[in-house]
This record gives sequence, structure tokens and C-alpha cells, in this order.
Amino acid sequence: MRDLPIELVSAVVQDVSATVDLLHLRSLNRSYRELVTPHAFSKLHIKNSIQSAQNCRQIIAAASLAIHVREVVYDSRDNECFRLPPDNVGKAVCIDSADAGSELEEVLTDAFCGITALPKIESVVLNFWPSFLCQESGREVCENPFWFINRQLTLLHAIYHGMKTSRLTALSFNNVILPPTGYDFVSSLVDSPLSHISVSVVSNAELSAWSASNNINGSLGALLPPSNPTLKSIVLRSPQGAYHSLATRLSSFYYPSLESLMLENIIFDHAPSFDGVEEFVIRHKDTLQRLELQSCACYVPDPATDIRQWSTIWQRWAAELTSLTELVVNNGDHRYVLFDTDRGYIPHRETSTLAYEDDSSSLQVFKDSIAAGRVAVA
Repeated sequence: MRDLPIELVSAVVQDVSATVDLLHLRSLNRSYRELVTPHAFSKLHIKNSIQSAQNCRQIIAAASLAIHVREVVYDSRDNECFRLPPDNVGKAVCIDSADAGSELEEVLTDAFCGITALPKIESVVLNFWPSFLCQESGREVCENPFWFINRQLTLLHAIYHGMKTSRLTALSFNNVILPPTGYDFVSSLVDSPLSHISVSVVSNAELSAWSASNNINGSLGALLPPSNPTLKSIVLRSPQGAYHSLATRLSSFYYPSLESLMLENIIFDHAPSFDGVEEFVIRHKDTLQRLELQSCACYVPDPATDIRQWSTIWQRWAAELTSLTELVVNNGDHRYVLFDTDRGYIPHRETSTLAYEDDSSSLQVFKDSIAAGRVAVA
């Protein structure tokens, strides 16, 4: 491979995705190193281990490598399903691994605070899993939920601190637990160039399994930056199950450039409120162009309470969201749910067929009104 034309070598390098393979190619000679380095270090992967965090810090400290980093991804795990460990198991393990967990947090904090030294950083993705790699044994160690939440807080604080001086434009958090009140370090973030934020929330069903609480997750707005003119895209998801907060507290958030909003497994409050998701959508009617709802539902306080139909929401949005050019709603996604203390959110069985037909009809009218403008509807 040493004697191949430089054009062919460049084509080979662009087709290689595995970091290990890229590093092997980089070690061949100076020409390969110059070609491979920008590709190999454009995305920096950090595993949930002390050694990986230390390696990351070394890369950030090397100016010749740091200049190529566009994205930092923390603890990416393909095809793994999120599960909080049983509380008794987490307690037993964490007694022996508290020092290791504390050292890991310290090294990770140092690494993520260092993103300010990355001159071309564009995106950070944080994936939180309730386990880490033990430095001594190399084994996967389950965490107690307390340490899991504490690690989230530590890293989120570091990221928001770093964003005050970095040019970061895209930020994604996966498997977060939202605090009952907002973080001061989030509200202090002003003049950020952030244009996209994605927040994937641990479902209430997962949390109640170990917390014995049905209201542990705080507001969806807990990690949203203060209102600013740069944010164009927001994703709020709870992919493992329904997220619901009766105190959504979104009234203070307004993004005058917001163009795209995606909601997944978010339960709408029973009545519209200025703090709620429904009004948050309406507030951005002048700029919102794309709206996506996946597996969302309307909350009904008890079986005896009259439901507030989805048709009401569809009709309001059809009248108000005049800038909308794309609407994505998965089939049959206008459900109603009750809350059961033992089983979590369950279907509201008393909903009439007529109500569902009315909902479907109103949704279709909404879609047709958008399609009349020759735009994409799904």
C-alpha cells in the first residue's frame, strides 16, 4: 500500500470508518498520517472509563489533533437497551466502587471542560448508562441510581460551562433524569451559538421501579437553554416509555428562530396551560416549519373526567400553525391514558369509537391543509 497513488490512498482512507483501522493506516508513514489524521480525529469517542477519558484529554491537549475534532461522543453503545439496575444490586456494588466512581467523574469533568480548546467543535452527544468500566478489573460495574444521577449532573455542568466559550452548535443528551427544578448553570448560558438540542428522558416507569415515586422527573424545560435567537431545532424524547410532568414549566421558553420540533412519548396535559407543551408549540407558530409526534398521548385525570379530544388540538394547530410545511404523526397516534400507581400509564378504555373517528378526521383535515401548500406530510 505504500506505493499506491495518493488519489487512491485518499479514496481508501475515506472508505474506512473503524477508528482502529484508521490508526493502523496512520502509522504507516508520513503521507498516510497526513491523510488519515483529519478523518480519524473528526469524531472523538469517549468510553465510560478512566483510561478513555484520559486519552481524550491528551488528544484535546495536542493542538495538531484537536484542530480536527468536530464531534465528541460519550459512551455510545450500539443495540443496547437502557435499564436501570435493581436498587439493591446498585447499592451493593457502589459501596466497593465509590472511589472508582469518584475518580471517573473527576477525569470526565476535566475532559469535558476541555472542549473549549477544540477550535472547530460542532457537536457533543452524551449517552448516560447506569454502569462504567472498572479501571482495575476491566469489568462493567452497575451503579446505584444516586451515583448515576450525580454523574449526569457533573457532566452536564461541565458541558454547559464549556459552551460559554466554545462554538458548539449541536447538543444531544440521551437517558437523562430531569431535576425537579432547573439548574443554575443552564439558565446562565447566554449568547450561545447552539442551533440544535436533543433531550432523551428516562421514562417515569423506569424511575418508579427503584424510586417508589411517581413524580420524580422534573420539567421538560430543565435542560433547555434560555430563550435565544439561534436555536432552530428541538427534540424531546422518552423512547423507553411515557414521560409526563403536570408542571411542565415551559412558559418562559421562546425561540424566535425555531423551525423544527419533535416529540416522542410525551403526554399532553389534560387542559391547555401556558406552561404546557401544546402552548409551547403555538408560541412558535410564526417560525415552526416541521412538527413530528411519535407515540404521544393525552392525559385523563380519572375515568369519570371528560376527555379533551385530540381533535381539539388538531383544529387549534391547523388554524394557528400557518408556517408549518411538514407534519409527521405516526398512525393512530392520538391516544388517551390514565395513570395507574402499579402499572404506570394505561389506555383509557372508556374512549368512544366516535371520539377516535373525530380525532382521525380532524388530523386528516390538518394534513390536507398542509398538503394543499404542496409540502411533505407523513
